[in-house]
Amino acid sequence: MQPLSCEEVNYICQHLHQAHGLSVFYVSEGEFKAEYVAGNMQRSPYYLPLKDRIKGCLSQQQSDCPIFFTLSYLQFFYINLENQAQAAAKIVVGPCLKSELDSTNVDIINELSQQGFTNIRLLIEFYQSFPAVGYEHLLSISLLAYYMLYQVQLQPSFVVKMSHDVIPEMEPKTEPDLEISSGRRNLIFHSNLYYERVLLDYVRRGRLDKIRDLSHSTIIGEKELGTLSRRSQLRSEKNIMIIGIALICRAAIEGGLNEETALTLNDFYIQQLEEEEQISGINAVMEEAVTEFTHRVANLNEQRYSAPIQACQHYISDHLYEDITLEQLSGLSFLSPNYLSSLFKKKVGIPLSEYIQQERIHEAMKLLTLTPYPISDICAWLNFHDQSYFIKVFKKFTGMTPKQYRNAEQPSHEF
Repeated sequence: MQPLSCEEVNYICQHLHQAHGLSVFYVSEGEFKAEYVAGNMQRSPYYLPLKDRIKGCLSQQQSDCPIFFTLSYLQFFYINLENQAQAAAKIVVGPCLKSELDSTNVDIINELSQQGFTNIRLLIEFYQSFPAVGYEHLLSISLLAYYMLYQVQLQPSFVVKMSHDVIPEMEPKTEPDLEISSGRRNLIFHSNLYYERVLLDYVRRGRLDKIRDLSHSTIIGEKELGTLSRRSQLRSEKNIMIIGIALICRAAIEGGLNEETALTLNDFYIQQLEEEEQISGINAVMEEAVTEFTHRVANLNEQRYSAPIQACQHYISDHLYEDITLEQLSGLSFLSPNYLSSLFKKKVGIPLSEYIQQERIHEAMKLLTLTPYPISDICAWLNFHDQSYFIKVFKKFTGMTPKQYRNAEQPSHEF
């Protein structure tokens, strides 16, 4: 048999794609020489990473039959072009799914969440663009493609025997320890704890201006969130958001919101979540809840403190890592330095200098709990130019040294 030319390989790839609606790739020497795919698949940000993973699954060994492989529930097969002029050339057919992907198919969704992607919903949309092809149908396509290339009739049982161990069945996880082990092994994490704490801190302070910047990076955004229901992704999302609303409710109470008001809002938004049938609707309810709780705390702060004092507090919060002087705050509030100092102590209850120290210690507490940064670096960043003085001030507010606080707050790493 004469080696196939590039034109002939492209012709076969093109018509395989058109006849069966499957993506077909011509790969030679590790490079994609031709791609026949649906347009919406190529526009996805997950298209290029998928191609890189496909290349990693192509064996350099020659085989006299189609070889099947899977990537996260996606099915493929490839055929070596043994007589092709270029070395290590292959035709790759796929991806396709065994069955239609439904947003409640948590087996597939759980598997996707293990791949390190940051936007599971966008990934699901990517998967939903793939055709559903049963295994027997895909096997028939592979036999036909092989015959087109080599005019050799293969027995289906032979191809199955060669590829059966490449397509393992997923076993259900039922034990808590197995879930924990699997999460460690596959690097599955829940929503970023640091951002979650920052969000709750802003709710507690009534910082509406800051909430908007975080709303898409935390418990109401697109981070990996874990799975709280095996039967339904929608149910899982609702459960996660209910927990989020409870946390936000408690933060608002700590910020001064009336307890009965906060708990009534808590119940109201949970009821709203339960009525939603779309994930997008759940997100909208959650964003509304965060905004409403924060807005109410902000209104309380406005009633509690005058505009000049609020302006100073916001400036201090935003510039903890910089020098903060009385002159800067005086100019910001349009008050004389002496009058501002007197007014601040009268309304807030502590001198301005002590308030700045208190806010810096709160920031240091977060860094000690959530990061491995050296205490000396945290001290310098927060403008404590003397580490012994930093330790003295820290102990004044917390009753512990920074080292004692870190040891007490950080989780144990013992096995």
